[in-house]
Amino acid sequence: MQQINQQALERLKRIQSGELPNPPMWETVPLRLVSIVPGRVEMEAVADERHINAIGSVHGGFAATVLDTVLGLAIYTSLGAEARHITVDLAVKLVKAIPLNTPLIAASELVHISRSVGVSQAVLRSAEGVVYAHGTTTCMIQRGVVTAATT
Repeated sequence: MQQINQQALERLKRIQSGELPNPPMWETVPLRLVSIVPGRVEMEAVADERHINAIGSVHGGFAATVLDTVLGLAIYTSLGAEARHITVDLAVKLVKAIPLNTPLIAASELVHISRSVGVSQAVLRSAEGVVYAHGTTTCMIQRGVVTAATT
């Protein structure tokens, strides 16, 4: 039942081009849209000194936030304009320490979508293909909802 959310695609492309500002969270955790197609999103993320935890490494929440963002966007681009999604489950596996000041790519893809549930998966990796984290999300879909982002 995958649809194409043209409004979502247009909005994201306007953000990507700089015509619209980045969402504030994308400034807190630096994110940049690289590729957007229905059900697949790629973003670049760079951890910096703001993301260091008490033991001196990049906080796991950095990877979780990056993955949550691309996972949700894979679903968002696949909904009809009258629907919205809400994360109900986020699973993140950290497999390698996130490097500082190194561009990483977060690539997501839609796994399943129905009238009420969306599932996507993503990987956070270097340009060379080294995997740092991966994750999945399950989102509840509410249909017939109009939000500011869809109007």
